[in-house]
Amino acid sequence: MKYESCNGQCYDHDDVMRIHNLGLDARGAAEFLRRLLEMHGPSCGNPNIAFGLDVEEDVAGDRTPVFVASMQRYGALDLHVGFTALEAMDKLIDGALAWYRSVEYQVIAAERSDGGRSACHHGDDRALIEFAIANSGLGVPEQQELRAQFA
Repeated sequence: MKYESCNGQCYDHDDVMRIHNLGLDARGAAEFLRRLLEMHGPSCGNPNIAFGLDVEEDVAGDRTPVFVASMQRYGALDLHVGFTALEAMDKLIDGALAWYRSVEYQVIAAERSDGGRSACHHGDDRALIEFAIANSGLGVPEQQELRAQFA
């Protein structure tokens, strides 16, 4: 989830986060996607904001994975740690949304002429949701159930 000059490939890489790996049911996955979209909007097309999710497999020597979600923003780096990908991502989303509400970001946003989403080749949230569901790794019945959450 990092910025690259727009070539129409945003979220089209083989490292797309698969929803089925988060252990969510359709309702939980729908809520997660809504929050992810809320986080994505202000960052879309902005070369000064980037997100990432990494896993360290053996931090304590006991094979317990630790997930680190990151947000790079205008020279700052925020790290959010969790014992599951979902925990780290929830912390990241909470942190990003809090920053978007800050005076610091409001000043930055007022200076941007495009208002975000200028680079998203999906065109709108509905297309981005469909992309996320189609690449979720969920089975067809689960995908249909998830789509119904956005109907």
